[in-house]
Amino acid sequence: MIKIENIDSLKISYIYFFPVVFFPFLNIYEFRTDTDIKSWFFRNLLVSFTVILIPLFLTSSMLITKFLYQDKNKATEYRSIGLGLLCFTFLIGSNYYQFQKFTLGSTLSIDYYRMALMVSLLIACFISSVYFTLKYKKYSQKYLVDFNAKAMKFMVSVAIPFFISVTTFFIV
Repeated sequence: MIKIENIDSLKISYIYFFPVVFFPFLNIYEFRTDTDIKSWFFRNLLVSFTVILIPLFLTSSMLITKFLYQDKNKATEYRSIGLGLLCFTFLIGSNYYQFQKFTLGSTLSIDYYRMALMVSLLIACFISSVYFTLKYKKYSQKYLVDFNAKAMKFMVSVAIPFFISVTTFFIV
């Protein structure tokens, strides 16, 4: 039987690498067939960006929580954020390259790409905030802190996804 020391690190690696490997190749396959390219491209971008952004936002919120509670074990969060940013950058770059290469003669505009990025940021912020609420409740039970301090630390921890969603809504 295989013994895995840090199962969270392994899970995060698979969560990040699955969209990076799978979705760009699926784009290439679908660009060469006669399907409705506008809806397919939008759905594929929406799903692939959202799948990568949910653990990235969740990990960033958890890192802030560990800073606020002065927890010493932050190595998994650092690796997860670094790997997530690397995979997200690669996914954006490869999808943008495929968009520019394969949609040259079509009526597909860059607005589909921008819209998919905006909607996926909003969906990822919402889902990661809901999941982080459950994770924070479980994490904060280890510490003897009054309710007001827990509430303040929770609000500070969730501030990054909140500001990203507000910024995304007005800018992208």
